[in-house]
Amino acid sequence: MKKFILGIVLLLGINHVEAAEASQATTISRFISYNQFGGGDVVFRIANPTANCYGYWISKSDAGFNANLSLILAAYQAKTKIKAYGHTDKKWAGSGNFWCKLYAIEYPG
Repeated sequence: MKKFILGIVLLLGINHVEAAEASQATTISRFISYNQFGGGDVVFRIANPTANCYGYWISKSDAGFNANLSLILAAYQAKTKIKAYGHTDKKWAGSGNFWCKLYAIEYPG
């Protein structure tokens, strides 16, 4: 199943893979939901961040917002390991640190 999901992610985002960075399997260490900033942005940090992504963000206007929010919240609450894929060329405006735009989130097997 995880190979299927990863295949879909890679197939649909083939044009953006060069700008995406994958984390190792890790837990979500911080989760923040903003009421008004960015129209309802959600940000999260992982226990073992990558070199280029301090954290990750999603916007309420993203097509996959509800699905991604559900996965993030469930993983945070259950302390389940995830892999985060972030766009290293899309910085969140809500911080001086480089929060990467979430490209995909995966529950590794």
